[in-house]
Amino acid sequence: MSDTIMPMAWNEPGKDEKEKTIWEIRGKRGGGGGNDDGPPDLDEVWNNFMRWLKKLFKQSGGGDSDGPNFSDKNIGSLIGLALVVVVLAYAALGFYTIAPYQQGVITRLGAYNRTAMSGLNWLPPIIDRVHKVNTENIQSSRHSGWMLTKDENIVFVEIEVQYRVMDAEAYLFNVAQPNNVLGQAADSALRQVIGDSLTDDVLTNRKQFIAESIKEQLIETLSLYEAGFHIEAVNFKDSKPPEDVKDAFDDVTKSREDRERLKLQAEAYANTLIPEAEGMARRILAEAEAYKEQVVLAATGEAERFDLIVPGYQKAPQVTRTRMYIDAMQEVLTNTSKILISSNAANSMMYLPLDKLMEKQQVSNPIIPLKKAEGGKK
Repeated sequence: MSDTIMPMAWNEPGKDEKEKTIWEIRGKRGGGGGNDDGPPDLDEVWNNFMRWLKKLFKQSGGGDSDGPNFSDKNIGSLIGLALVVVVLAYAALGFYTIAPYQQGVITRLGAYNRTAMSGLNWLPPIIDRVHKVNTENIQSSRHSGWMLTKDENIVFVEIEVQYRVMDAEAYLFNVAQPNNVLGQAADSALRQVIGDSLTDDVLTNRKQFIAESIKEQLIETLSLYEAGFHIEAVNFKDSKPPEDVKDAFDDVTKSREDRERLKLQAEAYANTLIPEAEGMARRILAEAEAYKEQVVLAATGEAERFDLIVPGYQKAPQVTRTRMYIDAMQEVLTNTSKILISSNAANSMMYLPLDKLMEKQQVSNPIIPLKKAEGGKK
């Protein structure tokens, strides 16, 4: 509004009784006015308050007769509108969002009520409260210390525990400080497993087995507390002996590594040699089987060929013998370079196949042409 409210004095002359405010009436009826009539009636106080509100709105409207005249009904409407605005604001404050990787635990006046899933939800503010817990991200914690092994040696061991919250309700309400419980359970499992292990196992080749044993022991311990954790993995980060005996442990470790290296080399050589021997044995067996089949088939063919010759021999024995003799001589003489011809005459003649002899000589002594040397010399 453009007009401002002008202050008025309490004792301004010309004011009648119905224009006085509630504070003037209370001062007059109270101890400040000099009259000791007792406390005012509640209905009278309320009526005076309503008249004061109407007077206030009338002054804010300009104070003239043409300004707005607020009645009891209008004031009630304003109060109702204000209440509606308050209720809407209260309802709007109750909306909240749960991410897909979260669980929302709802408490009503401090006690567990329900678990809200992901999405848009609503709760009555002040009465209910939401606790958002991340149940997807994997968290980690490290635990280390000097520990006594089964063979009474001291070693330093460090592990890393990877976990995530699986049950938000159990995580918030089953134990007072769940992260401290997890740390104490991990330390306890670590000391128990290392106490049942040998020093060589902790420092050398059984680290993975020890890590799995720690994980199983940790899961078993946390199941008793029902803290809502899920153990994803336990990683063995480091292990070392005290500095005073570190050199001796290093020598032992190096010797063990050399033994393992030589063992692996021997196994690699055996794995290379054995397949070769097995392959050779299989090849010899295959060749023997092939030779056997060849001999059997050749003998079978010769027998069948002989069976075919028998009828011809029975019909013409001399011709058949002569033909068989010629074929045999042709097969034998084909592989020799010297042929001796014998006849009934007194002299024998040696037949030398020169073409075969020349070919054989060229194969045994090949002729290599001489290259010309530099300067025209051969």
